[in-house]
Formats: sequence, C-alpha cells, structure tokens
Amino acid sequence: MVVLSGTATIRFGVADTSNDMNDNTYGTAREYGGIEIEAKAGDVFIVPAGCAHKTFDTHPNAEFDLLTPGDGHHIAAGQEREALSDVEISGFTMLGAYPKSCIWDFMKGGEKSIEEFGEVWSVPIPAKDPLLGASEEGLVGHWTTTVR
Repeated sequence: MVVLSGTATIRFGVADTSNDMNDNTYGTAREYGGIEIEAKAGDVFIVPAGCAHKTFDTHPNAEFDLLTPGDGHHIAAGQEREALSDVEISGFTMLGAYPKSCIWDFMKGGEKSIEEFGEVWSVPIPAKDPLLGASEEGLVGHWTTTVR
C-alpha cells in the first residue's frame, strides 16, 4: 500500500468485530492490540497475507470510499496509469496492489475457520519488492522465511 495524499492512522493486526465501522474504530466493538501508525503521503507499507488492517482519522477529512476502477483487481501490469487516469486524487488517498500470482480476498474476519486459513498462510514470499525490486536491501533480503 502506498499513501498518495493526505494523512491517516492505520491500525494493523486487529479485526472488525461489528458491522458498525464507527463502533469498530472508536466504540465498544474496538479490538485492542495490534499497532497504530500515522501514515502520510509517500509512505509505503508491505502487508503480509492475513494481516488485518484498517484506516481511520483521515486528513483532510473526507468520506471514506473503496476505489476500484472497473473490477479493480485485474489491471494489467504497465496499465496502471491508464486505468487510473480519470481518478481525482484528493483528501486521503491510498493505493494497494498485489503480486501477479495473488488472489485478492477481502475478508472482515470470522468468515473462515482456522482450518480454512491454509490458503492465506500458503501465499508465497514475493519475488520482488514493489520499490526495490530484487535488491537485497528490500523484501528479498529481509523476508527470508514463511511462518506456518
């Protein structure tokens, strides 16, 4: 994920326990734990498969929207600029991408039993870092084992 504009808080490692987003973020349904990071334009986050994450307290304050041009999950490599050329970037804007071989899965938690998480845990370590490619200074050099 890369932050294109604005700022926000991103909470990693906790799930939504209610259908009410406000209650999940600030109220009685909030799950404590995980870590919170203040994100700003230019920040890049590599999120391992299965790691819950949520964005809140966006600035400039704007209504949160999930932007997916077309179906959003099958933009061919090299076609990103064309696919997003008519999208206005304003307020808080964050862009996420997945490795070519990945199957995108949006889950809120509780949909699968622990036995069904094998698909999530079997996602391979990326062959390249989205910013540093095959450099040993990026994911290739630092992410060397898969936890099972």
